[in-house]
Amino acid sequence: MLKIHYAVTRDTLAVLQTTDFTRTNVKYDGSGGTVTLGADFPDGQLGGQIAVHTGSFEIGVMSATDELPIGLFINDAAGSPFENTPAVGSGKSPFVSGSGSVCEVDIWESADAAATLGIAYTAGALLYGSANGLVTTEVGTHLLGTVYRTPGTAGLLGVRIA
Repeated sequence: MLKIHYAVTRDTLAVLQTTDFTRTNVKYDGSGGTVTLGADFPDGQLGGQIAVHTGSFEIGVMSATDELPIGLFINDAAGSPFENTPAVGSGKSPFVSGSGSVCEVDIWESADAAATLGIAYTAGALLYGSANGLVTTEVGTHLLGTVYRTPGTAGLLGVRIA
């Protein structure tokens, strides 16, 4: 889920790569591996995951820490057959981008890739993208933004896109 507070740009022109309609969503599990996000999160690209350009004028979910993040996806794009969803019908999935955009996400990494420590999110901390397409404070190649609100009791992580 992505809760938008201020959006500089909402882009719906790019086509979502087909593999992102059925991708299995995982996060680092704290022991050096990955675990699925759970039954509450369907397969396919999720709102709150990090969008990147994949070539051929397509966008996709970040899958390597050296990819350049362009924003956060707004909606889920599950590719279930016979499901009436705009992403499946159009092949496109909107994302929010632009320096200064402010959103909250309900999915993020809770462990780093090496599982050497748990991740704490503090206001002002720098955010990057993980190879799982989730926001993290683990340093990557390209900055995504900063934490503007810690998860707290609301259960949402506030992100200001750089």
